[in-house]
Amino acid sequence: MGELATLTVGLNQQYQHIADAVAASHDGDVVAVQAGTYVNDFATIYHKITLQGVGGMVKMVATIPPTNGKAILTTASDVTIDHFEFSGAKVADKNGAGIRYDNGNLTITNSYFHDNENGLLSAADANGTITIKNSEFSHNGNGNGLTHNIYVGVIKQLTIQDSYIHDAVIGHEVKSRALNTTITGSRIQNNSGNASYEIDLPQGGNALIQGNLIQQGAGSSNPVIIAFGEEGRLNANSTLVVRGNIIVNDKAKGVAVWNATSGTATMDANQVYGLGSTATTIGTVGQTGTTVLAIRPVLNLATPIDALGQRTVVFNLSEESWQGDAQCYVSIDGARLGGLQTITALHALRQSQKISFTVPLSTGPHTASVAFVNDAWGGTTTTDRNLFVDSIDLGTQHVVTAAALYSNGSKVFAIPAAPTTAALVSSVNSTTAHTVTLLPHH
Repeated sequence: MGELATLTVGLNQQYQHIADAVAASHDGDVVAVQAGTYVNDFATIYHKITLQGVGGMVKMVATIPPTNGKAILTTASDVTIDHFEFSGAKVADKNGAGIRYDNGNLTITNSYFHDNENGLLSAADANGTITIKNSEFSHNGNGNGLTHNIYVGVIKQLTIQDSYIHDAVIGHEVKSRALNTTITGSRIQNNSGNASYEIDLPQGGNALIQGNLIQQGAGSSNPVIIAFGEEGRLNANSTLVVRGNIIVNDKAKGVAVWNATSGTATMDANQVYGLGSTATTIGTVGQTGTTVLAIRPVLNLATPIDALGQRTVVFNLSEESWQGDAQCYVSIDGARLGGLQTITALHALRQSQKISFTVPLSTGPHTASVAFVNDAWGGTTTTDRNLFVDSIDLGTQHVVTAAALYSNGSKVFAIPAAPTTAALVSSVNSTTAHTVTLLPHH
């Protein structure tokens, strides 16, 4: 199978505009966008692609209404977006968004949505999913109370992990009509703003809110922190579990959970501040293991976005030569590193050729790929040119692959997130450099 395409965007790249690269892409392609500011670069995505920021954040800024009347980016397929920033989306119906989800499976990581009418706005798709990780949403909303940081329609699953959602303008921090909503490890805070509910689940659904810090500000426009089922038309199997959170109320009056359904919501093992001697609730709520805090927790205001720092990527490759040496391209997260590589280390002698690059990468998970481009076959095992990936190193991480490429095409290798103790240099502007050396096969 041939290599899926990587389309590059930015100064001196294949494309100058993100929209043009999206239009030229196909299922499985990667659109690798150089860090920088892209003004009024609107696109609708109808096929399965990845948008990857390279070298820092890709700042998509709207200074005019998006041309489709919806959003800076509109997704209608399986789309992954990493290291993108969205701001300024406003449209005639006052419902503009950084991203408008129409259908499919959308994954957002390490991205920032701010000062839009909605950060993320979703249509309904009963089979669709939205996953948000290590991302920040702030100051979204136009002030009419109908626009929010995150507003999700009736989809199959909304998952929010390790993110920071705060300071919505009058509207809610998170509003989800999803059949299943899972919010874990995140900070959902009004801070000093005027947002309404921190989490609104107006049609119920199967919901788990666990391990978060949730804060209602003194200026909140509504005393309820978590609302469940208050609009009726409940999704099937509606259940709410609020477990292991820190819930802070800075308003004179505050309600931890409002359960408007006929079922019983569960509050278990939460720590609360400013909510009375247990935790004030409305409706049927089974509350166990609540710890009342005497001292208000200090709020964490830091971004959760995984910064890009300089990291060393090493491809250890070898060959079986015949009528010439094996040649290949190497890539990280779909972005090609350097030019055509010629491999001279002999696999049979347990040699390995070290091809090294220094590039700006986050400490999160990545993919590396090697594309063999000049396979040759003379009919016997001794008249055959092949390429071998012996291993790949990213910083101190050693990924054992031992993969063989016997014909033209590419192999993709998953590199897990770095251990939390791994060192990370903060600079993101260094020029990419590489070296080639030979070393024993390992």
